[in-house]
Amino acid sequence: MDQLIPASLAERRRWVVAPDQTDHPPGEMVLYWIHNAVRGHENPALDAAIWMAHQTGLPLLVYHGLSEKYPYASDRHHAFIMQGARDVQRELQARGITYAFHLERHGHRGPHLRDLCRRAAVLVSEEMPVAPIACWVERLRSLVTTPIMLV
Repeated sequence: MDQLIPASLAERRRWVVAPDQTDHPPGEMVLYWIHNAVRGHENPALDAAIWMAHQTGLPLLVYHGLSEKYPYASDRHHAFIMQGARDVQRELQARGITYAFHLERHGHRGPHLRDLCRRAAVLVSEEMPVAPIACWVERLRSLVTTPIMLV
């Protein structure tokens, strides 16, 4: 999976679980979990996911989840995120990239990221070494065998 990766991406990426460290079966997509760099341009993690999808010949799915179950969640912040999500969806759609937004709420909860990750050939996401993101990455790592690349 690392063949001919552009130098600009190679120096920014870190494997949390490298492909040679797991016996994960071939997946049906490259999954990009977007959470902080929520934009379809000037986004190294997205660039790495696009590159990975091209290298593997698999489709790319950008997953964006929003939950109120984290410290300091607020309606105002979530309104801002949801308004921006429409812009990101349009931008990615114009690039031919599939984008899925999930708003977690009563009656619509579940391990969606985990389930998508298990179906993916690789998970690409943004390096964000702060709580709660770092904790979520470690939790996901404990639940799946999927190779995980952070950029």
